[in-house]
Amino acid sequence: MTRTPPDCRQDGQIGRRELLGLSGALGFASLSGCLDQLPGSGPATIDGDAVAALADDEAPEVSETLPVDIGTAFVAEQREVAQAKLDSVPAPFAETQIPNGVIRERINGEYEAARGAIRESSEAGTAYERLGRATRARTGAHEVLTAWGAIEGNATIDDLRESRSDVSSDVDALASRWEYVGDDPVRAAVVHAEIEREIRAARNWLSLRERELEYAAEQPLDFADIAVDIERARTSVAVASYYFDRFRGNLTRAEHLRERFAAARDAFDERIRTRAESLPDETEDPTSLVDRDVGRTAGVIALDDVLRDARWRTKDRGDERDPPSLAGATPTAAETLVYLRAFEALRERIEDGDDVAVEEVEDVSELRADAVDAISAAREAGRNRLVVDAVLPRFARELRWIDDRLSEYEGETRVDFVEREAAGYVVVAETCRAVPSVSADVAAILRDDGGA
Repeated sequence: MTRTPPDCRQDGQIGRRELLGLSGALGFASLSGCLDQLPGSGPATIDGDAVAALADDEAPEVSETLPVDIGTAFVAEQREVAQAKLDSVPAPFAETQIPNGVIRERINGEYEAARGAIRESSEAGTAYERLGRATRARTGAHEVLTAWGAIEGNATIDDLRESRSDVSSDVDALASRWEYVGDDPVRAAVVHAEIEREIRAARNWLSLRERELEYAAEQPLDFADIAVDIERARTSVAVASYYFDRFRGNLTRAEHLRERFAAARDAFDERIRTRAESLPDETEDPTSLVDRDVGRTAGVIALDDVLRDARWRTKDRGDERDPPSLAGATPTAAETLVYLRAFEALRERIEDGDDVAVEEVEDVSELRADAVDAISAAREAGRNRLVVDAVLPRFARELRWIDDRLSEYEGETRVDFVEREAAGYVVVAETCRAVPSVSADVAAILRDDGGA
């Protein structure tokens, strides 16, 4: 995928004699390039249909997991709550029930989405994934229920105030009994990071202002929006409580890990600061990021994208951390270190002579295959599975999003457009390749075993 150097004497391209013949009319400066700069020609193109077909190829499945024993009964409970809410409303709604077309379409859409989530929550996937679908069904069904209640006059703002107060008390109760315990600091960090996320989410969903409540009194959709936020908070509390109880109940020993997590966070911060010092400044000319004469290829575009993510993540946010976040520092640091290592590896790759360029469909195919191989290798890594499983889905799922964008191409398509999208495959490949080694470092720090 090393790009062919431009040469205006190649077959089918204009030569010096033709340049001289046209120089009087167009000016020599405008003809100093190659054929794609001449009147009647245009940017290089590629077969968009062939590019789109690449997205049909299989991709490795990377499941989202949590190292907690999630019982089928708990998933079923969320699904049953959702179904009961849907069963209590006369949906899908007809025009005679909800004359306002906008409101009717919105509520019916939520109704169908909730029904779909209920079905999916009993299908394939990990227990963690099925639980996520079941809780989405629960909150979606609640939105339908409360919107209909507001329309019928059976739900009031006072009901919302009371619900918010009750859930807020539940959040406080959970936070007061929850503690950083575990028998393995790596597993504990992953689980407690998820509990932290649910607690933060619950508090955020409940952060309503009084004027929002007052405005929603006359607006069924706004009323439903607030009601579903409160239900999301209630669900987050239920899920976090379940995780904590199941995790703590299965421990071989309950070691207190707050100090261990705090020390690990400081070590992560120091490592990230040190590596961030070698990052170049962001630039309008990504080709300047490598010490080599190379054009704006997919590799260079990807390098710029990775740098942007790395720089954003390495900014010291200090007191802006939203508590609780002590355990969450582990996956956050792992993702940041992945970007840092990916940047270093990709820059070295380009400086060693690989342009990582796109000129034809086969180049795009190779870039995608490289990304697939990197995902598969990371997924099959035998060690430090807990950290790998916690962070790999974040990077691996990007591949399908790139596939979705490329699948829309058809006909003759500009190469530079395709190359910009294909740069995403390069990012996936380099970040996923970095996941196993970064995971090893992160696990070593958590276990106080050092790390590279």
